[in-house]
Amino acid sequence: MADSDAARKAVNGEMWDEFCDLLKEAGKVVLRPEVPSDAFNRAIGYRFLSRLLRGGLESALDYAHPQYPAFFRLADDTKHLLNDNPDNYYQNCVIDGRFDYRITGTRGTVNWFSIGSKGQSLDIEKMLDTGYIDSTQMEFRPDGSFEIIASAEKKPGNWLPLARNSSSLVVRQTFADRKKEKIAELNIECMNPEAADNNQSPERIMAGLLNAARFVKNIGNMTIEWQERYKKLHLNLLPEDDQKRCQDAGGDANIHYYQSYWKLAPDEALYIDIKNIPECQTWNMQVSDYWMESLDFRFFKVSVNKFTAHYEPDGSVKIVIAHQDPGPKYPNWLTTLGHDQGGMLGRLVGAKSFLPEFPAKVVKLAELRG
Repeated sequence: MADSDAARKAVNGEMWDEFCDLLKEAGKVVLRPEVPSDAFNRAIGYRFLSRLLRGGLESALDYAHPQYPAFFRLADDTKHLLNDNPDNYYQNCVIDGRFDYRITGTRGTVNWFSIGSKGQSLDIEKMLDTGYIDSTQMEFRPDGSFEIIASAEKKPGNWLPLARNSSSLVVRQTFADRKKEKIAELNIECMNPEAADNNQSPERIMAGLLNAARFVKNIGNMTIEWQERYKKLHLNLLPEDDQKRCQDAGGDANIHYYQSYWKLAPDEALYIDIKNIPECQTWNMQVSDYWMESLDFRFFKVSVNKFTAHYEPDGSVKIVIAHQDPGPKYPNWLTTLGHDQGGMLGRLVGAKSFLPEFPAKVVKLAELRG
């Protein structure tokens, strides 16, 4: 786009019109025939799109200059997507693999954290891995502080590899008990910037607005397509997911995924009985809504992990997903918060061996209570 074109559209209002037109088109995602047609699931669909827009605008406008980087959060306490982990504190950063970056921080108390470099920032289906480092591979000073160099050329010490096409970083800080732990504090700077400042321009603002609207549409459609796949392949089951597919969409190579779709009648429950859990840094199981948004973990028990779970005497873990409390025999109850269907995801983090599935079956709630 020529300079004068964006400037002209800023002056005559076409810039905003084009953004709104793209956003209106994105809203049609909720009306796709695959989406449940009831008012509840469609209404939360529009809420989901509004949350995507918040994250998309930050990524494409407020934090978009790779030579003046800063961490922001595409997923947080009120923005959710793609079965985000309730045990994670996510952070994102827009970068450019042609530059070198210094990440500094203090360790905090989280059980484990990782930083991955990715090949895309706005198209999640193309967030291919280009580099990785986690806290088990890092050197820390006695006071818990650390420094990581992110670059295409190998550096001594803590080094996060980049590729020339790297355009984003994804940070996962994984809690054992998020109410009791302190996250690692991270800062980032570009070590060899060429731009004198990060001032906006009509061209950058227009591109950012349009990219944010495209992000809403792309992730909305991707969510439906993923859910349709899980619904058709293994409804109410939890086999291993396609690991490469998960990693190519921004997943962590250190995590083994068990991703699926649940749908329960009011008198039904999903009973998950996991035996012989492999040694790992952590594991977890969560429940999400139709739009693959983790349910409200701020106030309700919608996930369980290695450290919060109740274990049976034989070391197994029995988890129940149900609309109502199944009773004291099942303390690992995950509430559906009134949703009748949605996504669910199990993870093994840092495991050397893997289970073929998290065994799951639908039972009557009365059977569990009986």
